[in-house]
Amino acid sequence: MTHTDKYVHICKIIALPRSMKDTRQQILEKNFRAMHEHGFQGLRTDQVIKELGITKGAFYHYFSGKQELGYCVVDEVIAPQYLDHWNQLYSYVGHPVEGIIERLMALRRDIPGENIKLGCPLNNLIQEMAPLDEGFQQRLNRIARGMHLAIQDALVRGQKAKLVDADVDPEKIAFFVLSALEGSFSIAKAFQNRKPFDVSIELLITHLRTLKNSR
Repeated sequence: MTHTDKYVHICKIIALPRSMKDTRQQILEKNFRAMHEHGFQGLRTDQVIKELGITKGAFYHYFSGKQELGYCVVDEVIAPQYLDHWNQLYSYVGHPVEGIIERLMALRRDIPGENIKLGCPLNNLIQEMAPLDEGFQQRLNRIARGMHLAIQDALVRGQKAKLVDADVDPEKIAFFVLSALEGSFSIAKAFQNRKPFDVSIELLITHLRTLKNSR
């Protein structure tokens, strides 16, 4: 196992009885919410343990400590939320650009209020932990790359079908979409107002529609 691999495989889930899986999932979800509100470094696992009404022994049965817990929150709570959302582009049957727009509009429609107040959970952790901890960096990078590849692949397929302008660079546009999206979360958080988010998404959608092949 390489140095990087140890970070990737630490959260492999062993077979557990249903009741134990439920307890483990409750710990993950409760700590995800606490991390979103306070950041990983501000997370107090003892407080979460108290709020859940479990013992420290029960907590340590599932996780060796705060770091492993944080890794598992990323792997099992955050990653599925983001990757499942964007991976729907692989099965989208309409115009690829409209598929990307549909994903953006779904985010805009369904965005929880706390994501305006507290920011995007993924972006928050990238800013906080990617420079400090290799395990977090590897995991967060994997999520961002997965999102990027889904968008890039949609545009490549669009070019092959002559639906997207041949001069478009799918890799660059995918970076731009993610940067604009995550930046809009950050500005909305700074203003504590969703208007910057809505305006940014509207302009991003307008730009994406210019990528369609008009010839």
